[in-house]
Amino acid sequence: MIPSGCNCSWRVAIRALIIVAIAGAAAFAGGAQPPSAHGCPKLLMFDGVQVSTQTNEAMAKYWGETIGVEGFYLNDIMASWDVMVGDDEQNVRHYQALKQFQELYSKYGVRDNFIKVAMYDPHDWRDPAAQDRVVSNFRQAAHLARFAGLKGIAFDLEPQAKTKGVWEVDPALPEKNKNIHELAKRIGAAILSQFPEAVIIVLPEILDYTTPPYPEKTSRAYALAFRFWDGLVQAHFAQLIIATENSYDSAQPARYVSEIRAKYRDNLLGNGVNPESLPVALGIWPLAKTYTDKSARSTPEQFQERLQEAFQEAVRDNSPYVWIYGHGSAWQTDGPYGKGSVDPHFNEFVRVVHRVKEQCAKGR
Repeated sequence: MIPSGCNCSWRVAIRALIIVAIAGAAAFAGGAQPPSAHGCPKLLMFDGVQVSTQTNEAMAKYWGETIGVEGFYLNDIMASWDVMVGDDEQNVRHYQALKQFQELYSKYGVRDNFIKVAMYDPHDWRDPAAQDRVVSNFRQAAHLARFAGLKGIAFDLEPQAKTKGVWEVDPALPEKNKNIHELAKRIGAAILSQFPEAVIIVLPEILDYTTPPYPEKTSRAYALAFRFWDGLVQAHFAQLIIATENSYDSAQPARYVSEIRAKYRDNLLGNGVNPESLPVALGIWPLAKTYTDKSARSTPEQFQERLQEAFQEAVRDNSPYVWIYGHGSAWQTDGPYGKGSVDPHFNEFVRVVHRVKEQCAKGR
């Protein structure tokens, strides 16, 4: 008991400090992460590497030292929802191969790797057995990612050639809305059951695809994707990140961060997630017009301006990542996802990557 008449200002101050400390811990538990030592984001790449053919010293050095990336959205592990990787940690094709890749590439600074899962094959929203298989597949993927030492899983929710209509409203299936939401909740729980510390990246910025400003065709294609997002975020992952695609060709990619935050704010609050805990990872697409035409989409000077702005915004926003869309093998001659030579000015683009990273490390 506090004696009456005592000067208790010091007790009030201590209580305030405790409250602040608890609030800060809760914020980090909800997804926010402390900045790295120098505050700079790490550079990820979509595509580029292939685990099954490039787990060797030469390629690890190429991607980590020559190109300068620090992680990948790995495309050839669980490429689509219907791929099973199993639970056998002695399995050579999946578990042992991915662990070997992670250990080798980490020696060259390529540590922040994610199993990237897209939707390349149709999914039957009517079939409970199909939902069960998908949940099992993501549980196995989380098991594999944790075992191999990866950071987590990246969800690519863009409809592909065989999955057009996957997020569209279907009058013949009125329960599709509910089924999408429930499946996403189950996927989130399955991931947490195997990998509680998993970092989850979701791309593209699906809540942004509304009409206006996008044509009705685009908003219709993503009409129910928000229900998947709503279900997934119920897992309250250790860290959840939005990776943007609308920033690919923007002369000012940083402006998308405030736009995305505004778009997602009410949704996050409605799902019990602190909007300030959601980092935005800006994406840039500098090279390759097709999988075989690897010519530049911007000049090296434009790429430097955009990448530097993305890095600076990531520092301001406390975002752990900036990423490059590699469009197959745009960053490698005769790579696994596209034969042919790189752009004639390719080395200038590589120098930009190193220059921007060095400038960020120096606080410029």
